[in-house]
Amino acid sequence: MTGREQTEIERKYDVEDPTGMPQFADIPSITAVEAHEPFTLTAVYYDTADHDLARRRIVLRRREGGADAGWHIKLPADEGRTEVHWPLSLSGSDDTADAVPAEVLEAVRAIVRDRVLTPLARLVTERTTVHLIDAAGSAVAEVADDQVSASDARGGTYRKWREWEVELLDGAPDTRKKRTRLLDAVEAALLAAGARPSASVAKIARAVGVESLTDLPEAPALPSLLPAAALQDPGSAGAVVVGALRELTATLITLDPAVRADAPHAVHHLRTTVRRLRSVLAVYSRLFEKTAVTELRTELGHLGRQLGRARDAEVRARRADAELSAARPHPIDDAHTRLVGGARRDYATGLEVVRGYLLSSRYYRLLDSLEAFTEWPPVSAQAARPAAAEIKRGLRRAVATLNHRTAQVADADAPEAALHEVRKAARRVRYAAEAVALAEPVLPKVEAAAARTGGSKKAIKKALKKAHQKALAKRASALKRQAKRRRRYAEIGTVAKPLVKRLGDRHDRLLYTEELEQAAQAAHEAGENTLVYGLLVARAERPDGTAQNALAEAEGTGARLKTLSRAL
Repeated sequence: MTGREQTEIERKYDVEDPTGMPQFADIPSITAVEAHEPFTLTAVYYDTADHDLARRRIVLRRREGGADAGWHIKLPADEGRTEVHWPLSLSGSDDTADAVPAEVLEAVRAIVRDRVLTPLARLVTERTTVHLIDAAGSAVAEVADDQVSASDARGGTYRKWREWEVELLDGAPDTRKKRTRLLDAVEAALLAAGARPSASVAKIARAVGVESLTDLPEAPALPSLLPAAALQDPGSAGAVVVGALRELTATLITLDPAVRADAPHAVHHLRTTVRRLRSVLAVYSRLFEKTAVTELRTELGHLGRQLGRARDAEVRARRADAELSAARPHPIDDAHTRLVGGARRDYATGLEVVRGYLLSSRYYRLLDSLEAFTEWPPVSAQAARPAAAEIKRGLRRAVATLNHRTAQVADADAPEAALHEVRKAARRVRYAAEAVALAEPVLPKVEAAAARTGGSKKAIKKALKKAHQKALAKRASALKRQAKRRRRYAEIGTVAKPLVKRLGDRHDRLLYTEELEQAAQAAHEAGENTLVYGLLVARAERPDGTAQNALAEAEGTGARLKTLSRAL
């Protein structure tokens, strides 16, 4: 069972007793206010010892009471937050009420991994709500008057406060501009009644004594792990490439729950992300310590192979289904069962293998290694060099490898295998170029410098904010200087892409033809009609699909990429 998703758009306000809630009579779009009976909400919030969820602004809780009792996960979103709900009836991993059910964990498993989730805080909220009704009779917003009692499960602190919370309902306006206007109007009424915007954006943050969940402490870094000089300069090669690696790592973690849920194209997207990571590490390897790069690429390659079995079967099933549909009115039932049904069974088997791997300690340690590598990269001296010089060097070498492999095709004993190596080299050029064209350099670390200012917590926070603003300005300046080169990197990726696709389609077509021949033989032995297999083989053949044509295209693309890489 997959959790039910909805978007939560809300604002919170601090209010002192015994302030009364306004009547909202001055809001033009509101024609009625509907009051409800008070009720009690009890919620337990969970996280790892190092606050892995909180640091990513993710909330996981078990709530009793109210209309949405159950297990909830709240995730950051472009507007508001995405809430995913599961019923309380889900059993926990150890069959206790407090254990987080495995199904809920699937949504955040890539973040928590095999680390233990324990209670972070327990909140009891006495809530009284009113619904704001528009002229059409629809409830557009809920205003809650909450009396909150919170127990910090780890800090041992008990806190109480009162707040008002405004949340948009299903009847809210259908555009962001109108929703904001409605929220602003409600806010004006609340402020006039004596409320003030809450310093904490979430109840759980206030319960544990911070303004934002991202303020919760994480595991301390070793004293020796000081920011690398190369990463303090957004114009350095290290800052640009590590920025690309961080974005790809974040994408991988984001895609993880989609693969577990077998969302459409999720396996394909995760496999592509793995390939992009391996390409960036290979092309710009000299910016980092060699052993660390080798180990990461090895483990990423293993993950890619797990995904590949399922993805290849998925491609076979889709292609066979489309080709058989085009072969009608010829009899295709037996062929459909053999080709499409067989590929779908292979996909299901492959997906189970993937899911098993995604629950393994080997996979969790890969994620740990990726995050450690991108947060505290083992950079070499070359990482401090200007990005333009090092990226040019990496891409030129990658293009030279492509052209070398292309030159070997004509004399190869197995030209198809040689063309497949050309495809992999072209893909590496494409992904390495696209990564640096799109990524933003990492921000210089400013926490240590701000903390050294000394003084009160407020002074340190002010210094940190100022240092962060300076770092943002420094990165923006570097991006402006790099804009022209970034367009050239993107052009290299654009030129390489058609060759990658053409050779990929060719490789898939050859594998598909081999499968058809094997299936035709099996069908013949089983006494089935085999005419359709001959038609499918004929449809798979392309007049321009010779190895010579593919080689000519590779040579032309390689020559153009060589010119572009030299001009960087």
